[in-house]
Amino acid sequence: MSTLILGAGISGLLSAWHLQRRGESIEIWEAQGHVGGWVQTLDWAGPSGEAGHLERGPQGVLVAPGSPCDKLFTEIELKVHRPGHGARWLGRGGKLIPVPSHPVQLMLSPLLSVGAKLRMMLEPFQAVRPAEPEETLFDFAARRLGRGAAETMMPAMVAGILAAPPQILSVDAMPKLREWEATGSMVKGMGKGGRSEMVVPKGGMGSLPKALSAKLPAIRTGLRAESLQREGKAWRVTGGGETRLVDRVILALPAFEAAALLGSAAPQSATALAAMPYTSVKLYNSRHENLEGLKDGFGFLIHPPEGKGFLGALVPSWMDPDSAPQGLMQLRAFIGGAFPVAPGVDSVEGVQATLQHWVPELSEARQTRLVECPNAIPRAELGHRARLAQALGGLPEGVDWISNARFGPGVRDLVESLEAYEFR
Repeated sequence: MSTLILGAGISGLLSAWHLQRRGESIEIWEAQGHVGGWVQTLDWAGPSGEAGHLERGPQGVLVAPGSPCDKLFTEIELKVHRPGHGARWLGRGGKLIPVPSHPVQLMLSPLLSVGAKLRMMLEPFQAVRPAEPEETLFDFAARRLGRGAAETMMPAMVAGILAAPPQILSVDAMPKLREWEATGSMVKGMGKGGRSEMVVPKGGMGSLPKALSAKLPAIRTGLRAESLQREGKAWRVTGGGETRLVDRVILALPAFEAAALLGSAAPQSATALAAMPYTSVKLYNSRHENLEGLKDGFGFLIHPPEGKGFLGALVPSWMDPDSAPQGLMQLRAFIGGAFPVAPGVDSVEGVQATLQHWVPELSEARQTRLVECPNAIPRAELGHRARLAQALGGLPEGVDWISNARFGPGVRDLVESLEAYEFR
C-alpha cells in the first residue's frame, strides 16, 4: 500500500516510523522548511557568542523505564539528558510554595488544608466513573481528589501544560487521567508503569524529530498540499506543482489545516475539525546569573488569576545543561494562552518585573528573547469528545487524521497512542 503523509511534525514522523516498520511504501510532505513542527530547537548564542539554544515547543518528555518512549529513544539511538526530579514551586498568596514530587508527600505540604489532605486520602476509595457523560478536568479532579485539592492545584498545573483553565477543558485533554482512574486509583495508576522522569534529548528537543527523520525515506520539506480529491479507489494530492496518486493519505496536521483540505472530500469531518479551538502562547526566554535553589529546580507555576496572564517559568538550564552558557541560568516564562493578560505584563519589562516579584533575589536578565507560538496547543474544551467522533466518523476510506488534538497534547501521548494504533 502506498501512503502519503501530510505533515512532518511528531505525529507524521511517528506514523511514518510505524508504517515503514510494517513494510509499507511512504512519502512525507511538510509545508515548513524543517521537520518536527513545534518540536524545534533554536540556536541562541550566549553574551559572548557561546553555544546555547532554546525550545520553540516542549522542553522535554516524561519517560518511565521500559515505556514506549524509552523503547523508541533506544531504537532511534537518541542520546538524552536525565536531570532527575528537580524542585518545583506553586505561586499562591504572593509567595512560592514548594510542591512535593510524589503525591503521598502532599500530606506533609503546607499547600493544602488539613481537610483537603484528609479528603485526598480517600481517593483510592472513590468509585471509577463511567466515561459518559464527559466531564471537565476540574470536575474530574474534584471528584477524585476533593474540591480543596482541585481548587488549590489544578488551575496552575493545567495552565502550565495546556495554557487554559481546567473548568473549560474536557478530561480528555489529559488522557493519562482517565487511564490512571481505570486502575481503580490515581496513585495506583501513576505507579503502575514505573515512576516517570524528565528526559531531554542532547542537543535539545529538536534532536528527536531529526533522529526519527534520519530513519525515514522520502521526506519533502517546503512542499504544502493544496488539494485532496478521490480518484476511483485512490486519492490524488496536489501541491507545489506536484501530484501524487496514492492508496492512503494521512493528515498529520492541526485540526484547522486538516479541515481546509477535507472541505469537499469530507464535509462532516471538515466542519468538526474546524470547530476545534487552539491556544496561542508567548515564551519569554531570559538568562540570569545563577541563583542557588532555583537553578537546580524544574521551575514554578503561578495560580491563576494571581499571575495576571503570567503562567509560570521553567528552568531549561537545569533540564538541559547545554542550553545556556556555563555560569548562567536560563528561564522560560510563558504568557497568555486562554487567560486574560493584564496591561504591562506582556512585555520584556513586564515579565522581568513579574519574575522578580515572585523571585526577588533574581538578577537582571543578561539576555532576553521572545518566541511567539500562535495556535500551538490544541484546546480540547468540553464537548471535544463529540467533535472528535464527528470528525473521525466522517473520514472517507483511505484518509486518516493523526494529531495531538486527537491523542493528547504531549510527545509521550503520541508515542504511546501510535505504538498500538491500527491505521485506517
